[in-house]
Amino acid sequence: MVAFLLTALVTVWSPEAVLKDYIQTNYPWPEVKLQVIGKNRDQILQQYPQSITVSSGSIPGRATFLLSFASGEAAYVEAAVEAFDWVISNRRPMLKGEVITSDDIYKTMINIKYIPKGAVSQEAALIGKVLSQSIAVNRPLTENLAADQKIVKKGDEVRIVIDSGKFKITARGIAKEEGEDGKYIKVLCPSTNKLITAKISGAHIVTVAN
Repeated sequence: MVAFLLTALVTVWSPEAVLKDYIQTNYPWPEVKLQVIGKNRDQILQQYPQSITVSSGSIPGRATFLLSFASGEAAYVEAAVEAFDWVISNRRPMLKGEVITSDDIYKTMINIKYIPKGAVSQEAALIGKVLSQSIAVNRPLTENLAADQKIVKKGDEVRIVIDSGKFKITARGIAKEEGEDGKYIKVLCPSTNKLITAKISGAHIVTVAN
């Protein structure tokens, strides 16, 4: 159990504010909501606690906190805790294959019990990517919903660039696989009728180190 030392010197305080401060100091969520449950509220308000310890229960959820006072006394306070975190959601219904832009998404804070596994919290991680399935409006977006945009598709004509370090040779090629920038794919070179492995280096350009 982690103790939280309270150094503020005040005479008027609330259990909700102190416990919220404790949780936000010791847990990763940017926002919490808390409701104290119990009848000993007036009793504990007579002193300001020196430390707080989680005695039992779970956070978020229903937990019991041990408040210790300078007088040597202690009080148990039960509270219901909700935690909130940031996610990226979509402003409109979107179809599979659409490219995600900054106008399509927004950052919002929701209860963590509604945040799906793999939820994305930064807009930059989604912009420019392609939806892997159609989605309804205001859905927390997850990593598996967005894929890198395929800039080369199977059957596309590409320009093969062979770079030896001293000189470059270019040739016409046909992509035998699809892929995004930086991916290695199989490419057919019609002039030699050979299949080579090349790296996608931009729209319809593949490179081969020699």
